[in-house]
Parts: sequence; structure tokens; C-alpha cells
Amino acid sequence: MVRKDYEKLFARLAPHEPPAWLLDKIFTRIRFEEEIFSVRKRLVLFSSLALVSVAAFVPVIRLCAAEFTQSGFYQFIALFFSDAGAVAANWQDFGMALLESLPATSSIALFAAMMMFLWSSKHLAQAMKIIFYSPQVIRS
Repeated sequence: MVRKDYEKLFARLAPHEPPAWLLDKIFTRIRFEEEIFSVRKRLVLFSSLALVSVAAFVPVIRLCAAEFTQSGFYQFIALFFSDAGAVAANWQDFGMALLESLPATSSIALFAAMMMFLWSSKHLAQAMKIIFYSPQVIRS
């Protein structure tokens, strides 16, 4: 008997409807959390890429210095400072000799390591700016 009274009571009550703005607020918060998660993934990716490029930079510098010494590039540069008149008189031949002695592979590797570091640093700074200086970020 008690059970039937409850059934009658619940049958007459209208179901409670949530406010109309609640669904929009929930979806906005979900999108916000997805964006923050994406930015944090980029933060991890670009910081690890910057560390890898810095770690690669040290051996590439050593390789580049060794190849510059082995190719005689430093001697040509020293000639420029010691006898600038002879270099000025034969500047075309000096320029070609300088280009021929330039170690291209290690120079390209050095340039690539520098560019990778700069590129990853740029994107890392953008991700950090979004995370740390965005007014919408709620720190818990």
C-alpha cells in the first residue's frame, strides 16, 4: 500500500528539467579542457624537442670544429687577417678557395640543430604563454 502511494506521487510530479544554459556551459568547459590538454601536449613535445636539439648541438659543434680545422678553413681566414692586400688582389681565387674548404656537411648539421632549437623554442614559448598567461586557465 505504501508503495502505491509513492507510485502515484511520482506519477503526478513533472520531471525536473535542467536549466537551458547548463548544456552550453558543459560543452564550453569540455572544449576548454580539450584545448588545455592539447596545449600541454605541445608543451611537452616542444620542450623535449628543444632538449634534444641542445643535446645534439654539442657533438655537432665538435664535429664542425674538427672539420674546419682539417679542411684548412682556419688557415684561409688567418691569411685574410695577416695579408689582406694579397687577398684583395686575388679576391676571386680566395673566395673560391674559401668555399672549397668549407665543410658543408657539418655546417648544414650545425645550422639544422640551431634552427630546430629556435623553432622548438618559439613554439614552446607560445605554449607557455597560453598556459601561464591565459585568463581563462583555472589553476587547481
